[in-house]
Amino acid sequence: MTSFLFIISFLLHIITITAIIAINKQLVTNKSSNTQEIVSLMESYLEEIKNENKLLEEELSRAVDKTITKPGPSSLKENSNSILDQEDVNVSIDLTDTGEAVRDEIEVSTSSRILKLYKEGNSVEEIARKLGCGKTEVELIIKFHEKSNI
Repeated sequence: MTSFLFIISFLLHIITITAIIAINKQLVTNKSSNTQEIVSLMESYLEEIKNENKLLEEELSRAVDKTITKPGPSSLKENSNSILDQEDVNVSIDLTDTGEAVRDEIEVSTSSRILKLYKEGNSVEEIARKLGCGKTEVELIIKFHEKSNI
C-alpha cells in the first residue's frame, strides 16, 4: 500500500515539475516578445519623428531661401547658422506677396539637445541634470540614435 502511495506521489511530482517548466518557458517567451514589441514601437515612433524633423528642415530651408531672396522687414540670414544652437528661436518670415511678416517660434526638441550634449562629451548624468530629465530617457535616446545610425 505504501509503495502505491509513493508511486502516485512520484507521478504527481513529475507532473507538477513539468507544468512549472512549461509555464516558465511561456513566461520567458512572452517577456521577450513584449520587449521586442516595445523596441519596434519605439523605433517606429523614432522614424516618424525623424521624418517630421526632415520635413521641418526642408520647410525651414525653403523659408530661409525665400527670406534671403525677397527683401522683407527682417531676415533670417544672420540667424540661420545658429538656429539649432538656441532652445527657442523667434523667426519672422516674409511669406506673403503683400510683404506682411509672419512670426513663428521654433523650439529645439529635447532629443536634439541630448544628442548635442552627448556629442560634446557630457556624461549621461550631466545631460540629465542639465536638461532636467531622467537618466533612463537620456540613455534610451542615445541608444536609439546610435542604433538608427548603424
